Amino acid sequence: MNKIFIFVTGAFLAFQSCSEPEVFEITIPESSNPYDSLFIQELITGETIAKIPLNSSQRKFFFPIKQPLLAGIHVKGKESPYLAILEPRSKRELVFEGENVKTKNQPADSLSNYLWHSTDEMFSKYGSLIFGDGDVSEVKQKFDSLIGKRQEVIAGASKQLSEGEYAILNYQNNARAQNFLFFYGRIIRKLEAKDPFFDFVADIPAYGTEAKSLPNMILYQYEIEHLRKNDSIPSIPFFLDIIESKNTDPALEDFLKAFYIQSVIEHPTYWRPHQHLFTSDRINEALEREKNNPYFYLINRASDSFFSSMAGVSAFDFEARRPDGSSFKLSELKGKLVLIDAWATWCGPCIQHRPKILEMAAKYSSDPRIAVVMISLDSELDRWKEFVSNTNPNGNGSEVNIPDGMNDMFGDKYLVKSIPKYFLIDPEGVIISSDLSEPSLGMEQMIERELSKMQ
Repeated sequence: MNKIFIFVTGAFLAFQSCSEPEVFEITIPESSNPYDSLFIQELITGETIAKIPLNSSQRKFFFPIKQPLLAGIHVKGKESPYLAILEPRSKRELVFEGENVKTKNQPADSLSNYLWHSTDEMFSKYGSLIFGDGDVSEVKQKFDSLIGKRQEVIAGASKQLSEGEYAILNYQNNARAQNFLFFYGRIIRKLEAKDPFFDFVADIPAYGTEAKSLPNMILYQYEIEHLRKNDSIPSIPFFLDIIESKNTDPALEDFLKAFYIQSVIEHPTYWRPHQHLFTSDRINEALEREKNNPYFYLINRASDSFFSSMAGVSAFDFEARRPDGSSFKLSELKGKLVLIDAWATWCGPCIQHRPKILEMAAKYSSDPRIAVVMISLDSELDRWKEFVSNTNPNGNGSEVNIPDGMNDMFGDKYLVKSIPKYFLIDPEGVIISSDLSEPSLGMEQMIERELSKMQ
């Protein structure tokens, strides 16, 4: 008997027999909900593994999978996914709890979400220590304690876990904490690589393909190990050579190289020692070097966004919606200097910086030469409208919305892969900068310099 087998490449769906050995089975509950589709996406790459219709009479679906991986399950319009570890020949039954979807009676999936959320909870619990001037060794101790506590929880459930599930959970436990510790030391506290804070790098064991579920940590490890012995990263090819020398698994090696190039382009703040290396010429060299990489699509997607968002390029004429539902287009503002703030109500740093953006919007509200446009990427429109009404009652600047804008053409064209993000466009519609620093005196001085050039 044939069953529906879903294979997704772009928008193409193929229906085959479920006799394939490397197949994952998922069952959708019979329940009324306001959604028409459910998406399963690989967590790190964002690659769509399956798009499943919820309004179909079919309840069981099958799709191919070659090795264990961490995926996000969500319905369209919901930003936060439910994490699940998918494996060949395994099954999941979904349940809806209000507007949320999750898997039923799956310890591995529950643990995946526990690891994710418990890391985030550290920031609210110890925010003043982490983001203040606290003792760095105390921050390290807090996260080490978290790793130990979570390892006990994973060990307690080990008999209910497959080998692949246990490997991913073990890696995620360490990587989610240590990934942040690298970021904390490198970016927040600006510590030198030789600082004793980074001594933990020597204790990181070798990992296999489970490292694909959060590859940043491995790349940060390679970076710190090199900078503890050398002054700098001399070139992109040099760091790619480091990745090759550290790995014996070709699949992981290819993935790490592609992810590194993509990550430096899309998240330059996280890669400051490398940022100056990524000029347009260097990116073209990387494209040529890795053209046969099976994960080349990650690099190509990022490079397309990089070139479309470069200073001196005509800005993409995006369309958005105002709170009253009317249409807004960037081209309406031709002749004005345009400051854009890409943000969302669910983004903590966005909310932290919003008062300063609103101050700037108020400051320039009577200046016809400039427009301040605050583009919400929220998918929950009522939440956005209420937040705008409460925080900007005077209606300064232009409040507009592009639902799920990071995954929209807007996000692709402007390289909006994390928020908040600020960019400046000149009166002719040409990008001046697509990577401004956070709202500050420096940003205002840059705006004033551009205004002084205008008649």
